[in-house]
Amino acid sequence: MKVFTLLALTLALSSTTALAAGDHAGMDHSKMNHGDMDHSKMDHGAMMSAVGMPAPAEQATQTIQVSLSDDMKLKFEPSLNLKQGDIVRFVIINNGQIPHEFSIGSIDEQKKHRDMMRSMPNMEHSDGSTISLKAGEKGEITWHFMGQPFVEVACNIPGHAEAGMKMNFVLAAK
Repeated sequence: MKVFTLLALTLALSSTTALAAGDHAGMDHSKMNHGDMDHSKMDHGAMMSAVGMPAPAEQATQTIQVSLSDDMKLKFEPSLNLKQGDIVRFVIINNGQIPHEFSIGSIDEQKKHRDMMRSMPNMEHSDGSTISLKAGEKGEITWHFMGQPFVEVACNIPGHAEAGMKMNFVLAAK
């Protein structure tokens, strides 16, 4: 049974890496002007996520402060009012006493991420769409919203999203 679980996990992680690499693996995102892209002609299958991809912080069109707390809340300042094509720099701080994470993805991607986290509860991330933060730590994710308009941000540490530490929203049309 352990061999089967390890094999399944290895396959799942390697296929995620292969999909994430996609056709844009050789792109230098730091030199891309995301604001001038024609998103309707992009191959969204090559993106990191169905809802977008990381972007350089200097290309952000807005900055949003995110507070993570042990009462299982995600607090945004200013409140979220996002549209397709926005490039947002999220400055995230864990104001709690226990670890939390901040993750951006589609509803389906977040569900899969929660399932994975249940099987590996001590996993930590810093991969462009997700960042793990210990108590008092601060981090950043800059995200280019494009693709599916239904987005979920969540803390996928086991039990946290289920206790309310997630938010779903719909991107407005550009």
